[in-house]
Amino acid sequence: MTKSNILILFIILFACISCEDEQFGIDKFGSISGTVVDGETYEPLSGVLITTSPASTTVLTDSAGNFSFDKIREGDINLSARKKEFLTQTVNVAVFPDENTFSTFFLLKDERNIGNVLIFDPVPGNGAVNQPFNITFRWSVEQQNRNIELTYNVFLFESNSSSQITVGDNLTQREVVVSDLKPNTTYFWYVLARADGRNVGNSPTWSFRTQP
Repeated sequence: MTKSNILILFIILFACISCEDEQFGIDKFGSISGTVVDGETYEPLSGVLITTSPASTTVLTDSAGNFSFDKIREGDINLSARKKEFLTQTVNVAVFPDENTFSTFFLLKDERNIGNVLIFDPVPGNGAVNQPFNITFRWSVEQQNRNIELTYNVFLFESNSSSQITVGDNLTQREVVVSDLKPNTTYFWYVLARADGRNVGNSPTWSFRTQP
């Protein structure tokens, strides 16, 4: 075999090995864990159904409110927490290969059914980065029964935190100014809609990161 043929064979073999490595690297997995607590008392909630989208499997929280998924494909995952008599909560998290992503859910009681209330179009947008330390949160609302006046509470918490703060209470406008945020910090926030002092709907949990 000539030197040129050997060289060509080597190149083909190297390309095949590279393709195999790339193929094997397509499916990489990480894990997700977290906790679910009552949004008012901060007591752990057991028996909460946690689901993922894209779908993998479903789990129930244990007596300490904890849950975990051991093998989740890398990428953006939507987590949903559902429990009878509580408002369903969702959050989008990023899963990285061989790393664990932690998420906290604060579930609030579903106190009155007035039809669907959809809270969407957040500012800052979900996953936004390099955000200033003083931000005006804004959101949009669609409600099935438009004759009912809604007020809004806005909650904020840091990544990996098991407690939250109220940054807007009984708001009639769909915005609130949040000040003195920490630099280079990931925050999560969501909006609770109320009618006549009762919880009637909440937004997904959105995230953003402040500037360095």
